[in-house]
Amino acid sequence: MTQFRGARVVLPILFVTVFLDLVGFGIIIPFLAYYVESFGARAAVVGLLMSSYSLAQFLFAPVWGRVSDRVGRRPILLLGLTGSVAGFTLFGLAGTLGLLFVGRVLMGIFGATIPTAQAAVADVTAPQDRARGMGLIGAAIGLGFILGPALGGVLSNLSSVLRLPLFEHNPYALPCLASAALAAFNLIAAAFFLPESLPHDRRGSHSGEGFSRIAILSRGLTDRRLRLLVLVYFLFMLGFTMMEATLTLFIERRIGAGDHAQLVRRVGYLFGFIGIIQVGLQGGLVGRLARLFGERKLLIAGCAVTALALAALPFAASWTGIYGCAFGLACGHGLSQPSVASLISRAAPPQTQGGALGISQSAASLARVLGPAMGGALFEQIAPGAPYVVAAGLSIAAVVCAAPGRRDA
Repeated sequence: MTQFRGARVVLPILFVTVFLDLVGFGIIIPFLAYYVESFGARAAVVGLLMSSYSLAQFLFAPVWGRVSDRVGRRPILLLGLTGSVAGFTLFGLAGTLGLLFVGRVLMGIFGATIPTAQAAVADVTAPQDRARGMGLIGAAIGLGFILGPALGGVLSNLSSVLRLPLFEHNPYALPCLASAALAAFNLIAAAFFLPESLPHDRRGSHSGEGFSRIAILSRGLTDRRLRLLVLVYFLFMLGFTMMEATLTLFIERRIGAGDHAQLVRRVGYLFGFIGIIQVGLQGGLVGRLARLFGERKLLIAGCAVTALALAALPFAASWTGIYGCAFGLACGHGLSQPSVASLISRAAPPQTQGGALGISQSAASLARVLGPAMGGALFEQIAPGAPYVVAAGLSIAAVVCAAPGRRDA
């Protein structure tokens, strides 16, 4: 029980570490697409850049998790923060599109440590307290996504005020370097205050973890009880990431960029608005709604609301319309994601719940790899509104798969 008593020490420090990490990540969200465009790239390349980050995370998250089982959680978390400093710095100072990709891939490789932080939570919490500990990490992620984009919009505007040669040439360097500085501060603080959560006598033991994420996903899709729920999660996330990858470009095309700095700031506020709604829903409201209506109805409602918002997005011609669609997207995401995770965990036997949730996360990771590239290609090759029409269709397909009559198919 000694490790469980360590929760009071480890959990608050993990919360701050993950929160600062996600603030740094969120800072670059509002201007990421515009930064890529400044190199002469088009929407398809923007999508590929975002996919490269997700692919790096897809490949390295299980690697860091397995290594942390051998050497402990603390070294991997510190290594991740060190790599994030390098990735953010290179991304901000990149002089070519190729270096921009290298910086983004580095950010994906070394930012793939959230599962390691979750493993640290599991190390120090008793089974009956584990959900609360995982919820703390989820809250840190959500709060980071609220503050980070808003801060990124403000910092992009500040570049023109400082009037330094570097920032006049590249107004996006300041927020990227601010993310690097935040990661460096986080690294120093974690090095001094973050304790190791995994005792030496529990290291190096692996049971059934020798499968790649593709192999794990393939095995999971053969499970009759989990197949449709994992498919629902995949379809929803595929459409949602198509939207995420192209939304800032769509706003630029539809509303215009007379004052580009103001546009970036307002996009940052928009993402902060989405984050507030999601945190509000997942922070307690979803639990009460689930007790009233059940997770399956909430999942269907969330996918349906998302489909409606996506279908309306191509017709949004003002900030009011954009915010209206964003409200629907945030509500749909906030309702569906906790519900599908709960249904997947309940569909699996108690002894395999962790593996079932791992399968669903692998499906979501694969969707995050494919979605941005598909969204960027549709935006460029067909029409700016095309990704949202296709994404709406994917959400409708998720509704069909989640329908009560299909639960045992």
